[in-house]
Amino acid sequence: MITDYFSLYSGLRITANYLDINEFEMEKEINMKPICIAYYLGQYHPLEENNLYWGDGFTEWHNVSKARPLFPGHIQPQLPGALGFYDLRCEETLLSQMDYAKEIGVDAFCYWHYWFGGKRVLHEPLDKIISLPDRGVKVMLGWANESWTGIWHGLSDQVIFKQTYDNEELDAHAKLIAGYLNSDKYLRVGHLSPFLIYKPRLIPDAKKYLTELREKVRTYGGGDLYIIGSWGPGKSERINNPSEYGLDAVVANNVGKFFKSSISSNAYLGLWKLAKKCGLGPEVRNYKSTIDTLISSYKEINGVVHATIVAGWDNTPRSGRRGLVLKGYNETSFREAITTAVQYENKNSRKILFIKSWNEWAEGNTIEPKFHENWSAGQVLQTELKDKYEQ
Repeated sequence: MITDYFSLYSGLRITANYLDINEFEMEKEINMKPICIAYYLGQYHPLEENNLYWGDGFTEWHNVSKARPLFPGHIQPQLPGALGFYDLRCEETLLSQMDYAKEIGVDAFCYWHYWFGGKRVLHEPLDKIISLPDRGVKVMLGWANESWTGIWHGLSDQVIFKQTYDNEELDAHAKLIAGYLNSDKYLRVGHLSPFLIYKPRLIPDAKKYLTELREKVRTYGGGDLYIIGSWGPGKSERINNPSEYGLDAVVANNVGKFFKSSISSNAYLGLWKLAKKCGLGPEVRNYKSTIDTLISSYKEINGVVHATIVAGWDNTPRSGRRGLVLKGYNETSFREAITTAVQYENKNSRKILFIKSWNEWAEGNTIEPKFHENWSAGQVLQTELKDKYEQ
């Protein structure tokens, strides 16, 4: 019998009846880089419905290029840099995006997936990405499960596509999802395939619906889903217990401001609603509020929370004076947001870090290169991840 212990390496030792690897394994887990996933919008190519409602050839770039400053110090328009005013029908663009993502440490795109009871839109770039040569960047689906209206452009009463739920569409949707999951380009976390749902609370009897969706995806050969719901600080967005909705986890959508008191929340939102109605917007808030909201989400939620890094926010190109601008977004505050998000994500056994967003240009929410930028969000992300995880 061995009666003494000797060190194999830091944190690992063997004693008479005891193999102590806890310290080593804990350090290994902490130092493991999370899977970094950036939300990806496929709205940069002409679409029949957009042509019909907004004019021939309309894409998100029309909103971006027409933006103008609305108050002193407001920087608009913010235009694309190295990747240009791209068209997602072009393979060269998609390959360049994946190469840049790989360079700055983004492991996957969470592609916004639109499924309206069988009707699909904006999926062509996703299908093309999957068909292209492997660049080391994976994809996953993020189901934007709300009716598609004209609210982005001031026509909130105009419903373009209505979101519906029933057994027939669930079965067809599961079959479609399973097909994507069988691609070697789809992201895996262990044996699980992540699938994000933008607004789980909009699904009638969500737990039952998602349980059936899991089973059908498995039946169609897609394997096991890891279903993540989007949590927000708004009253209709909060999910205190993910399992009650059939979710494995939530991801914090921390653009909104968190209020502990419903009275404070209602007063704040009511004031800004009135101000915007009178043309006194946009709402202006400090970027660091996204950090406070992220921290609050971990305190509020009884379950697994995945962290989000918000890459700026200014949706006035879409919404004008009804929009929101997060001031104080700069290299220093962005580094602080990354550090906080990494700190909280390190608490999870499955480390999945979301970046909001890759290319939401009309929301001022992107890590793609900008024209004449003083600092690069992508390069800051790359540097911070290297500093934290590459020893």
